[in-house]
Amino acid sequence: MKRNSYGLRAAGLLSAAVMTGCMAAGCGESSKVPETPEEFHAAMVDRSIVRVGNTARLDRVMEKAESGENITIAYVGGSITEGYAAGSQSPLCYASLSAAEFQTAYCKGGTVTCQNNGLSGTPSILGNLRAESEVFPTNPDIIFIEFAVNDGGEYEYQVAYESLVRTALEQEQQPAVILLFTYMETGHTCQDNQQKIGEHYDLGMISVRDAIVPEIEAGRMQWSEYGDDDVHPSADGHALLAEFIKRYFEMAVDAKDSKSYEIPAETVHPVLYQNATLIDATTLQYRPGAWNPGSTNAHFRAGFTYQPNTGNEPLAFEVTGKRLFIVYKLVNSKTQGMMGVYVNGKLEEIINGYGVNGWGGPAVQLVYEGETVEELHVELKMLDDHVQNQFEVMSIGVCTE
Repeated sequence: MKRNSYGLRAAGLLSAAVMTGCMAAGCGESSKVPETPEEFHAAMVDRSIVRVGNTARLDRVMEKAESGENITIAYVGGSITEGYAAGSQSPLCYASLSAAEFQTAYCKGGTVTCQNNGLSGTPSILGNLRAESEVFPTNPDIIFIEFAVNDGGEYEYQVAYESLVRTALEQEQQPAVILLFTYMETGHTCQDNQQKIGEHYDLGMISVRDAIVPEIEAGRMQWSEYGDDDVHPSADGHALLAEFIKRYFEMAVDAKDSKSYEIPAETVHPVLYQNATLIDATTLQYRPGAWNPGSTNAHFRAGFTYQPNTGNEPLAFEVTGKRLFIVYKLVNSKTQGMMGVYVNGKLEEIINGYGVNGWGGPAVQLVYEGETVEELHVELKMLDDHVQNQFEVMSIGVCTE
């Protein structure tokens, strides 16, 4: 396996006294200017910690681990979290590595469960919809959220991200929520928008950009020592992410906060997408029309597939909610058509199953927003000049707030 010039797995680097960039994170003053490769590496790892945040919830998790109880750590994100390049949910992905390190460092008899809820190609809009059925039922003690490269800068991504963060914080078991900001070689990251949300909720935050960009600009590191392509970490990159998380836990323990944690009464954005659920052919009462139950995506098998040239009768159903989302298959192929979404008899949105960046994975679109929660009669129907094309609806998202 390729090793970078810093030796990412070298023992003892995390205990180095170099504290560059830690003032903002609340971890003390710098002790010396880095001179050796080991010291530059340690400074980079320290710099990854944007903010330790309020540690009251994490303190309780640490006490639980110390007493021998079992711990569940959930990781929510896109393909990086899922483990692309290192191997999907493999022992070499950052989620598995950091959960295993937590087991070794903090657990006294209990077992850490690594709950990997990463899903390739998905933004926080879909992560927020998935969380109710896929993340929260296990009552995780710690939740990492990673959507900085999958999200865009548009307002709906910012709202969805805060919705997921706040809903996670509002869970009955009061999990510790930690934000991980990933980074693309092109410079794309939604860290700035997401960091504002993290600061508002006083959360722990970890940044790839803040850690590695100064090293790359100084010529001490190349992108290839982190990335397998322009987005995904290599196995060494996943090890580095796990090292950042390990350092976060160390700093949080040192900064042990005796204060309780209170969720701010005010939100960053005035309206959030909360009380969100996903429904599909297994839970929905529907009239199929020209659609058959089932879809080709392994994660969303109970969707609906349009049958071309079979009459174009709409897929019809009723739901109760305030907002409606459609999760659909996006493909870079002109075989994919355009579908109209009708709510209470009105055409609310047109969704195109063709996209130049589509690869067959799930895309999600907000198609309806109402003023209040109400009964919605929904019909999904191909546009008249697209009846010969293909379309897959993977799932349907509904919010009641």
